[in-house]
Amino acid sequence: MPVTATMTWSTCDGSLEKYRSTRRKLIVTDAVFSMDGDAARLRELAELKREYGAILMVDEAHSGGLYGPYGEGLSHALGINRDVDVHLGTFSKAFGVYGAYVCGSKTLIRWLTNKARPLIYSTALPAHVIAGILQALELVQAEHKGRKRLAAMSDRFRSALANAGFRTIRGDSPIVPLITADNAAALRFSEALEDAGIAAVAIRPPTVPAGTARIRFSLSAAHTYEELYDSAMRICEIGRALGVNAVE
Repeated sequence: MPVTATMTWSTCDGSLEKYRSTRRKLIVTDAVFSMDGDAARLRELAELKREYGAILMVDEAHSGGLYGPYGEGLSHALGINRDVDVHLGTFSKAFGVYGAYVCGSKTLIRWLTNKARPLIYSTALPAHVIAGILQALELVQAEHKGRKRLAAMSDRFRSALANAGFRTIRGDSPIVPLITADNAAALRFSEALEDAGIAAVAIRPPTVPAGTARIRFSLSAAHTYEELYDSAMRICEIGRALGVNAVE
């Protein structure tokens, strides 16, 4: 029976040790986590995979298009892509289309094609969607400057919020959370931002752990430095006026 360990490090290591003699062991992780915007410890997970003879499955949904020489994802950027047995991701988000993908060995793909119920009982994507995906793939692979610019803008935006005394989470992804802790405060903050022309969703438990309600900002290469600077200033001003989790 496969063993699936979450990214809680002690849980992952402990589960693998407990089931060391199990024939099939599966480590599953996001490359970049959707609510915190932080990156998985993929190099360490690759080491655990080798130590325990496990299968490593990485979801690049929030890192595809953004990391790697051609936007392949974080595992390629870290140089451990050959240690990943199952790559999967989405053609939404950075690709701006629809659908998803799974990459792996020929044996894995044959097995999924014949055994995966969601695939067997699903209708294939329409031809025009496939054409859009192929075009998006070409654009993403060539968008080197856009990736660098988005990374720089994300760093500046995150730093602006942190320097203003708001609680953020370290990372280098375009997902930037601002932790309010209080659920009601997150809702008030989100509504005030919307009134100011900034679309930012309040995320509350159970989507995130209790006590970590937040405003989740998701930046795009289509934003300009000027837009993000102006937004950061407005966010800080509104947050202070509402008394939202600002550090004195």
